[in-house]
Amino acid sequence: MKKFLQYFVVILMIGLVNLSAQNVNVRMKFNGATNLDTLKPNHVVQIRGEVLSGTVSPSLTWDSNTGITMTNVGGDVWEANFQMAAGSQIKYKFWTGYTKSTGTFFWDGWEGPLSSPEGSDDNRYFTAGNTDTTALVQFYNGDPNSKPQYWRPFELKEDSIAVYFRVNMAGIIQEDVFDPENNGPVVVRGNAPLDWDVSFVTLAKETGSQLGETFYSGYGYVAKTDIQDGQTQNFKFVIEDLSRWEEGITDRSFNYTFEMFENGFATIHWYYFQDLAPRSGDKTTANLSFRLKLDALENVGLFDRGLGDRIMVLGPNGWDPLTDGIEMTFVPALQEWIGQETMSRYAGSEIIYKYYIKWDTTKVDPDHANFVPGLTLDDGWEEPSFTGGADRIYLFTEAAEQTPQGDFGREQQFFNSLPPEAVITTPIDISFHINMKNATLIDSNAANPLFRPGLDSVWVQFDGSLMPITQGFTMWGTDNRILLDDIDGDGIYSGKMSLTPPTLYQASYRVVYKSTDGEVWNGGGVQRGRRYYQFIHPESISDSKEITWPSKFDFPVMPWKASELIVEEIPNLQEPTSVLINDLTPSKFDVTDNYPNPFNPSTKVRYSIPEKMNIEIRIYDAMGSSVQSLVNEEMESGNYEVTWNGTNAENVSVSSGLYFMRIQSAQYSKTVKMILMK
Repeated sequence: MKKFLQYFVVILMIGLVNLSAQNVNVRMKFNGATNLDTLKPNHVVQIRGEVLSGTVSPSLTWDSNTGITMTNVGGDVWEANFQMAAGSQIKYKFWTGYTKSTGTFFWDGWEGPLSSPEGSDDNRYFTAGNTDTTALVQFYNGDPNSKPQYWRPFELKEDSIAVYFRVNMAGIIQEDVFDPENNGPVVVRGNAPLDWDVSFVTLAKETGSQLGETFYSGYGYVAKTDIQDGQTQNFKFVIEDLSRWEEGITDRSFNYTFEMFENGFATIHWYYFQDLAPRSGDKTTANLSFRLKLDALENVGLFDRGLGDRIMVLGPNGWDPLTDGIEMTFVPALQEWIGQETMSRYAGSEIIYKYYIKWDTTKVDPDHANFVPGLTLDDGWEEPSFTGGADRIYLFTEAAEQTPQGDFGREQQFFNSLPPEAVITTPIDISFHINMKNATLIDSNAANPLFRPGLDSVWVQFDGSLMPITQGFTMWGTDNRILLDDIDGDGIYSGKMSLTPPTLYQASYRVVYKSTDGEVWNGGGVQRGRRYYQFIHPESISDSKEITWPSKFDFPVMPWKASELIVEEIPNLQEPTSVLINDLTPSKFDVTDNYPNPFNPSTKVRYSIPEKMNIEIRIYDAMGSSVQSLVNEEMESGNYEVTWNGTNAENVSVSSGLYFMRIQSAQYSKTVKMILMK
């Protein structure tokens, strides 16, 4: 009896072991980057097939109702978890659709033929083992030609990560900007370890892809030693021969992950170029008129129509100054330049453009009276501060006659966003201040050799600025650098420059430091944030709009950043700033309530400062967002009056409501509540 019980226990244990080994968990991964349609994470991916042996749970058939539905786990990657009896075998394919009943356009959702060692009927095969299994990633076959079951659109390399990019050009083709037969190539550029100036990968048109072959894709390799887990990669798509970047959108980005290092590849989910999806309906044909004033450039000697200088609009027809420009004509009665073009576009389409100066060749001839030291004929590209140096954007409407909105709330636009008042006519010393702490930290400077205080040199490098040209230096060359020093060891590096009039109030620049591996530049690219923008503020603007510029000006401290550099608010050069009522020395800091209140269209506040100090006066809305900076300068003791005319930083009238004027210095501050009632 005892021996019988022992045998029974052994048999029972064997049975339990077999029972536990009967079912295994299977995780199957699918990558849809090679689907020829616009497959998105909210669409449907299913495993459809049949059970050849054993059991599968949930059940598997070729029908949509009993296929195994996969879950999107990010971008192009989908997963499904199910159970199979150990040793069971299935035959299957992946099916993709907008819904479970509507497939993607190519073969109604079904993928192309696959070859497997386990079968020769163009399907995929999988046999469950005796333990839980995660199958290798399988890519959708969008090709009518047979591919191996575990094929990839790229090769794997031991020391690199393959990065696969896709872009759909349907919208930009529809806008008549990109012609697949005559334009190209479409490329990818980005920040380090990619390069904003050199194409990382050239994308090829996907044969048979959606909407008449509008998808472009390709891959490149990033060395594993150049990146680390969590590092952010910024990038954009570019039409190379048109010099056409994706405009009006922030840089695209993804993070390198440990899984990418482990797998050896990453697929970046597809985008529409410039986020332009194809449109339905009819286009509008309209006459688009561009209006521009060049007073500031004329007043500093950088433009003279009488000597042959000309201006054009680039972008709507392409970016080649020799063939694509919309020529502008000077209209004496308006004292401005006009450029007109008849266009057919969809309402809401973005017209991307910049102004471009065609300087007369005598400007660069050292033996000619028109010679401007430091100027080159390639410096004609506009770098408007309104956009942070990025392209201007106009939204097309259904009107028959259209004109882009003027700068600063005026009727016209200004080259580089430089209004006539932007010219400084008296000598001035300016100082730049950069806090280099972020450049010393791995968290904020992961892609570069870290800055070493006391060892590395650092400069302000003018970038896209006309200010150095007014001083005889180049716009882009290293001769315009300003060396910075940290005299007191607080991490803030400063440098001075003396400007000879006439010059301009706008400084755009990047920061460069020398490291063990050469020079490190921050910023770059073509979008807002590619460089810092700072402005010299007037000492005062009288009620008659007469501007008094200071003899010296300290730009506010800028933090070093690797990218997304700061663009300061543009000062309003038409709004009277604090007017000195009298220079009697007040006994204390004091601020009166505004009057009138409620007001329309303007209101005034008087304040007193007992000693020389820096005063900042800023307007905020009811949500606490900055509306406009009225004053930010060092002022002598005295009694002052400041006026706000109910406009924002672009000199555009704001809506009725509650606003706050905050007047502050290092020692004092006061906030005044104001009501604008129209």
